[in-house]
Amino acid sequence: MRAFINYLLIVLLVTEFFSCRKAYNPPITTHDYAYLVVEGVINSGNDTTSITLNRTVQIGAATTHRPESGAKVLIESDQNTKYQLTERDSGRYFIANLNLPTNGKYRLHIFTSSGKEYESDFVENKISPPIDTITHSFTSHSVQFYVSAHDPTKSTRYYRWEYHEYWSYDSKFTTVLQYKDSAIIGLPVDSDYNHCYRNASPANGIYISTSEKLSEDIVNNVPVTVVEGLSGKLVREYAVEIRQFAITKEAYIYWQQLKLNTEQLGSIFDKQPTASPTNIHCITNPSEPVVGYVSVSTSTLKRAFITQADVPFRVVTLPGEMPPPGSYLDTLSCPTSHLLFDPLPTLPGRLYQTFSSGQYMPYAFYYNPPTVIVGYNYAPCECVDCRKLGGTNKKPSWWPWQY
Repeated sequence: MRAFINYLLIVLLVTEFFSCRKAYNPPITTHDYAYLVVEGVINSGNDTTSITLNRTVQIGAATTHRPESGAKVLIESDQNTKYQLTERDSGRYFIANLNLPTNGKYRLHIFTSSGKEYESDFVENKISPPIDTITHSFTSHSVQFYVSAHDPTKSTRYYRWEYHEYWSYDSKFTTVLQYKDSAIIGLPVDSDYNHCYRNASPANGIYISTSEKLSEDIVNNVPVTVVEGLSGKLVREYAVEIRQFAITKEAYIYWQQLKLNTEQLGSIFDKQPTASPTNIHCITNPSEPVVGYVSVSTSTLKRAFITQADVPFRVVTLPGEMPPPGSYLDTLSCPTSHLLFDPLPTLPGRLYQTFSSGQYMPYAFYYNPPTVIVGYNYAPCECVDCRKLGGTNKKPSWWPWQY
């Protein structure tokens, strides 16, 4: 009986706890603060430095992208040497082959077109050790990649990684034909519309690690990226390119806090969000917050490769199965048809009507009977020209596979 009473009391307490919870809808400010957001690393070696400047937007705004264009962006040394970046894309500023002295300290200096001035603290130049290995493991439906590194001089201790991915794919149909000047003609011999390549630098994900509490400066099997089987990236060959940066302890704290705020929230047991530290300041208005952290380091790069043959799970959708959103196979449908030569007097007009809009492409001759050519087979362009799916038929110079 006592056990039953204890059980009843527990049930009543749990019921009371959950019945007292009320939804909390925090007020949303309508003020547009437009704080400056600074992203990028001062790459002190022979790689390209890319700094992206944006402004924050209101919650619920129609656009989430507000680039800060027309700014003057400088890298300055503690010896008063200056290097100016060039804006190539809206809000993106570049400079290559800085090869900065390793014993100097450097900062970012920004002058916006509206007359505001921003400046980061001087930061020491860190030298990144090589990446040791990139390994992977399989789940039932995805590939997880890991990175390992070490510094025999024990001077790194804090590591950060970014990755870029490449994958190849084929068009549904191979063609040697094209519609041009109101006629069907052959493609140039060196044309390839069947094999294509895509690449992407995912914006999400913060990948950091530290050997601070270890006697040796070693980081092992740090998870970097996951590739889903049905993403469309594993249908032929896949390459992941990982870039490693040595960072300061202060930068590590910044990235660690940002990771907690963006990736590890959602339950009452998670750490509560707090402001991430920054080393960038508004000189014009010192009370204005700035989002970001400027680091200075060389970078090291390593690639890893897998093919569909390496993957133990399915990487294509089954008939009637919907591809995952965002994959290059999303919404791809390849109905085929044919256009007969006869009647010949109307052939030019029928070719124009079928192919001039660019919606369809010829991909083969149509035979009927099997030994007699009587027309052209055609299909939607994205099923014949792989470039129509967002890729390029220009193979990366380092691509290890030949066709």
